[in-house]
Amino acid sequence: MLSAVKNNHLRYILLSLTGAALLVASWQPFSLLPLAFLALIPFFELEKQIRKQQVNSKLWLFVYAWIGMIVWNTGTVWWIWNASSGGAIAAFFINSAPMLLPFMLMHTVSKKTGKSEYAIFIGTWICMELLQFHWDLAFPWLILGNVFAVFPHAVQWYEYTGVLGGSFWILLVNKKVYEWLQIRKSIEPILVKKKLFNLGFIYLFLPALFSYLVLQNLRDTMNKYQSKTTNIVVVQPNLDPYKEKFIRMPIEQLEKMIYLAEKKITPSTQFVLFPETALQGGINEGEIENEYLIKACKEFLSRHPGLTLLVGADSYKTFPNDNGKRPITARFWKKYQVYIDSYNTALLITGNDSVSIYHKNKMVPGVEKMPYPQIFGFLESFAIDLGGTSGSLGSDGESMVFNTKQRIGLAPVICYESVFPDFLTTYINKGTDVICIITNDGWWGNTPGFAQHFSYARLRAIETRRPVARSANTGISGFIDAEGNILQKSEWWTEDALSQELKLLPIETTFVKYSEILNYFIIFYFFNILMKVYRYRKQPDFNN
Repeated sequence: MLSAVKNNHLRYILLSLTGAALLVASWQPFSLLPLAFLALIPFFELEKQIRKQQVNSKLWLFVYAWIGMIVWNTGTVWWIWNASSGGAIAAFFINSAPMLLPFMLMHTVSKKTGKSEYAIFIGTWICMELLQFHWDLAFPWLILGNVFAVFPHAVQWYEYTGVLGGSFWILLVNKKVYEWLQIRKSIEPILVKKKLFNLGFIYLFLPALFSYLVLQNLRDTMNKYQSKTTNIVVVQPNLDPYKEKFIRMPIEQLEKMIYLAEKKITPSTQFVLFPETALQGGINEGEIENEYLIKACKEFLSRHPGLTLLVGADSYKTFPNDNGKRPITARFWKKYQVYIDSYNTALLITGNDSVSIYHKNKMVPGVEKMPYPQIFGFLESFAIDLGGTSGSLGSDGESMVFNTKQRIGLAPVICYESVFPDFLTTYINKGTDVICIITNDGWWGNTPGFAQHFSYARLRAIETRRPVARSANTGISGFIDAEGNILQKSEWWTEDALSQELKLLPIETTFVKYSEILNYFIIFYFFNILMKVYRYRKQPDFNN
């Protein structure tokens, strides 16, 4: 009896680790995409095997499913460790926890009905991924649909569904393959082959064909327009984020970026992008026109009439020490007896106009923002310090588009914000023509992190049909067109500046227009799942 129990648990752990290994292999740097369509099958089998065990089945499913999710998180985003070992461990456990909900709800109802309730698993999983876009602990890095980032031509229909459509595709194919595996020995061989053909044709070939047709329709549409174009220069200064970036004088860093940019600027260049926190040392927004770094930027622009600069900055505002209103993120500055609110900022600078300011909204949990500060504010001092300002930063609460004198709308997307598809649609609805991503991907070293981050921008281009210009301190800078194709890119750990003419598309995708309605539908479907679980919770188990 004891031996049988041990064998059961050995089987459970092998199934869990097999599923996790397949998920890891699907992601960059391995990018073995077909494995994503099989990776959940071991977990479906795990749930089925544990369900047969009536004693502590929920506990064991919780344990072994969590092991698999932790291994997947660790194996795919292990590079977080390079920035903070403690933060990485917390991230692996916290980010994998919501992934257990689909297993537990499916298991709860499946025990009552005696059959695997895959619709509950799929619906709950999609809702869990939607949660990752909106709560304070948001980490949408491992959304299943992100796996297509290096194969964007397979999912051109993201312009209709967004990245969650890719997640649904993967979940559905896993379900269908597992069901086929369950029946292949119990029915006639000819029927097995027929079902396999249907599986391949309906659930694999048709979505790929639809992607091809969507792409051809896009190209036909592009040919009908006399598309407006813009010429942009992006700069990658390659400053070591752990040493050089916070040791060298801020003006020296800026001069280096200006030097790199001027090697690529031509009379047709309209915009230059410098990366996230390119202006170091703290820009006082109350006196921004008098800041010496801003003056240096305007001097650079005066040599190139008609040029506009979009640059990242470390900035702050001050608030008096009184009972007046101030942001919850403002902290007391004892030396000057004022409150100060710090920001990760994007600035739009022209030769003569006032400086336009945007503050980053989607923060990295535990680095730039303390989740639920009303509850966990006492942990503020433990925030991961990645140089510059640590702890909770202030924000605007919404996206903003820089409307330029060239009559081109620029979306100032700062680093982590680029992995939130719903948030990107708000930029487009405000008149964005070009998605401008400014980032600093050097914190993780030469690991898959910076490559994954760059690839995800290809999916944002497809969802919105907007070209992407990307300036990274180091990592990958470059340009992506509206099809998700890479037009140019830099290499890791190199100084570089790139110039590109981008074609602008005056179209609005279905996803941009209706993503909010799609979200409400997902929430409504999840509500129905909860109602089903509630109805079944007191019924006897099927086997009883």
